[in-house]
Amino acid sequence: MSKGLTTREKIIVKSSELFNAYGYRGCSLNDIMKATNLQKGGIYNHFKNKDEIAAEAFDYNYNRVFKRFRESLKEAKTPLEKLHKIIDAYVSFAKDPIVKGGGCPIFNAAMDATNSHPELKRKARMGIEGLQTYVQIKLNEGVKAGVFKSDIKVEEMAGLIIMTLEGALIMAQVKDNYECLDTASRFLRGYIETNLIEKDY
Repeated sequence: MSKGLTTREKIIVKSSELFNAYGYRGCSLNDIMKATNLQKGGIYNHFKNKDEIAAEAFDYNYNRVFKRFRESLKEAKTPLEKLHKIIDAYVSFAKDPIVKGGGCPIFNAAMDATNSHPELKRKARMGIEGLQTYVQIKLNEGVKAGVFKSDIKVEEMAGLIIMTLEGALIMAQVKDNYECLDTASRFLRGYIETNLIEKDY
């Protein structure tokens, strides 16, 4: 790995933490310089501007989110276990943060970029849609396997799961405790058991 690539990666990693903790507007180039121990020229040797750094940092965090999902599902054997593992992964965002600042970095970026950064907002929207699609795939696997009811509205259910967990993550951050996240987790598990699973399963 070349020295330039190593430096570029260092900027991305440090910036991903800063943007997640303080937001795009709250993170200045000086903050990035301080975190990376680089001068302005050292940063601009690898990136055109702060916008490009933010986009790369988002992609880095996005990949880390999905890595955690994939790792959490490794031991899951059934579609039902996979859904439970997805919920577990979301809970872990608060209790074992992926990046400094906690929460889901995809949703954090979406909220921060709503009116300030159109490209980052586009990426965040695609990221959230990607999360929902990921859940839809697991639900469809369950329907095909006869674990989940064939008449469930998969897209709506996937959206409900994501919205419930993302909302609970925000509440957990605001209140600085995990009670609401645990409540959301219990609700979803109960809802899945009561409304999604085939009676004969």
